[in-house]
Amino acid sequence: MDRDEKDAALASAGDRLRQADSLRDQRLWDAAILAYRAHLEERPADWRAQIQLGHCLKESGDPSDALLAYRAAEALAPNIADVHIQIGHALKLMGDTSQAWRAYARAREIDPSNEEAAREASALARLASPLVRSAPVPGQAVQVVFDTSDLVAFLADNRTPTGIQRVQLNITARALLDPMDGVATAAVAFDAVGGAWREIGRELFLRLWRLSRSGGDPRAADWLEALADLKAALLSGPDFVFAPGASLVNLGTSWWIKDYFLHVRHVARQYGVRYVPMIHDCIPLVTPEHCPPPLVEEFAQWFSGMVALADSALTNSEWSASDARRIAGAILPGVDLPVAVVRLDADLKKELGATTGLTWAERSDLPEPGEPFVLCVGTIESRKNHLMLFHAWLTLVRKHGAERVPRLVCIGKPGWLAEAAMTLWRNSPVLQDRVTIAHGVPDVTLAALYGAALFTVTNSHYEGWGLPVTESLSFGRVPLVARNTSLVEAGGEAAVYYEPRNEPDLVAKLEALIFDTEERARREAEILATTRLRSWGDIADQVMRAVAARRDAPAVEAGARLPVLPGVTYPLHLLGGGQVDRARAVADIVREGLNWYPLDRWGVWTRPGLARMRLSLPAGAAEGPLRLYLGCVPPGKETSVRLRAFGAGATPPRFTTVTAQGDSRFTCVVEVEASSSEVIVEIDSGAGTPLGTEAKPDPRRVGLGLTSFMICAADDLAGRLDFLERHAFRMLRGD
Repeated sequence: MDRDEKDAALASAGDRLRQADSLRDQRLWDAAILAYRAHLEERPADWRAQIQLGHCLKESGDPSDALLAYRAAEALAPNIADVHIQIGHALKLMGDTSQAWRAYARAREIDPSNEEAAREASALARLASPLVRSAPVPGQAVQVVFDTSDLVAFLADNRTPTGIQRVQLNITARALLDPMDGVATAAVAFDAVGGAWREIGRELFLRLWRLSRSGGDPRAADWLEALADLKAALLSGPDFVFAPGASLVNLGTSWWIKDYFLHVRHVARQYGVRYVPMIHDCIPLVTPEHCPPPLVEEFAQWFSGMVALADSALTNSEWSASDARRIAGAILPGVDLPVAVVRLDADLKKELGATTGLTWAERSDLPEPGEPFVLCVGTIESRKNHLMLFHAWLTLVRKHGAERVPRLVCIGKPGWLAEAAMTLWRNSPVLQDRVTIAHGVPDVTLAALYGAALFTVTNSHYEGWGLPVTESLSFGRVPLVARNTSLVEAGGEAAVYYEPRNEPDLVAKLEALIFDTEERARREAEILATTRLRSWGDIADQVMRAVAARRDAPAVEAGARLPVLPGVTYPLHLLGGGQVDRARAVADIVREGLNWYPLDRWGVWTRPGLARMRLSLPAGAAEGPLRLYLGCVPPGKETSVRLRAFGAGATPPRFTTVTAQGDSRFTCVVEVEASSSEVIVEIDSGAGTPLGTEAKPDPRRVGLGLTSFMICAADDLAGRLDFLERHAFRMLRGD
């Protein structure tokens, strides 16, 4: 490096440090943390900057990471008294008074005249033993457990989060950093192999959160180290123990996890856990044409089971809440699912500060510094309707010339059904020249792009909220938005709207914002004067308040909310199609305990040992003897199982042994003598039967296969005949 290059590098580092100090003085702690870390990448020997980084981490509520920064400063400047004082402050916040006292004593040893060190050491002299932070008192504190299972799976392959993952990361991190009074928080992930939740330590989760915001390289050493620590915690950590009455809050997605609700019901029965999902949208049910068919089916299965199980739900907009209530009503007519709306009106600028895109210049897939551009943030998929946006850009270029039309910068990687838009982009020299597509952009660079854009555009067919709209407003940039769904909630009075799927209207609004600079400036001034957004900390507080507010509400019993109707044949297998359905929910909720394999398209296997079903009946339905019908499938060879059914609370009868030959399907009929609002069915498969053969290897041992069930009064001849006909004949249905 020659002298000029060295001077330029020093000037650049100085600019970053001044920016960091300015953000610190404005109390924009997270933004300052990112800026100090960027400075330290260039100047790792600057121990004073390490001290300031520690201050910001401590003020943001993270004394553990602050201590790491102070220790780094100590390694660089071991004989500076203030370094040891700061180490003492962090240790004291963490409750380790013994080590804190030693740090203050070391500061006094270095500088005997330091009054702060003397005062702190004296105050701790009588308490020079480790202080254990007390656990929440049962019955007083609400345990709010954030299930981040889908986030963990996402981060394994992606460093920069998209919409739902950003919501999860920010709300969970803020809840861990600063839980409300009377609330104890934890982050967990579900281990589908072990069938339990494992805790992700607070410091580890916060490290992942910060790294996901500050960098985009998934191969960076610090990111890979954090992922390795996460994998180790989930592989070797103990099963998470829920406090009685805890709330399991899922801010992401869980429909892809096999038998997730089976395990939720298990901890609900074991510990009184309440399940609280966040419904970000109902897109697979409302606009299935924009989703892959397997997703639509999974979501329909999940939504059906969720309605029966959820204690309450969170949504991100009034629009999503309305959709959720309407669709839930199709499964549970007359039952009101409690839904709390938590608007995602977060101020990204307040979170990260007015960053200048420190890594922007290093990316060839982003516009040149100073080049005018319009920003579009969102995964490239058919629902986001990039296809129409690309057509609009072609129209602009052909009408006004390429030199007068700003670049369109699309941040997001191709997703579901993106082929049409991507094919148009690849085949058009105009779009190749005037439209940039980039992904793997961390929050710090995204913030810089928002700050530099002329305006933003969001052309989605359907959104649950619309984070890019809110983020645009946070940086004072005009969002141009399709007038539909929740986008009008996110944009409010400040956004400019055009009619959905109306390309001429979109082009006209684009022209107005591109060429009428005075009008654009007027709108920007109006945004700054009138728009009021919240911090992610405020949003996390609302989530915790909504969950804690229901601590004294009666816990939901899935079966009681969705009873089994006598005389109705219910499938015990996955249903095709993408419609919510009472039968989908019943197939899930009647299985109790963990001795079940996941539902399959043909039916479901019990595991070795005792598998239970719990059938809740409507009031008055069990006034006499009942008869239970089970459609059964043996595992391809002779199998013996023991089976019985009885009313809850009654003395269980003796088991009846059932022996099945080969792979022929059969029906078991069980008399239930005791009348009860709940009927318990037990299937004891002992050690089980190997399922695999030499021709078709399968390591599983299984009990009995079930395809359907029906329970009815013993004299309900119509119900009994219907079940038998369904199993003996192929039922033809008209279109």
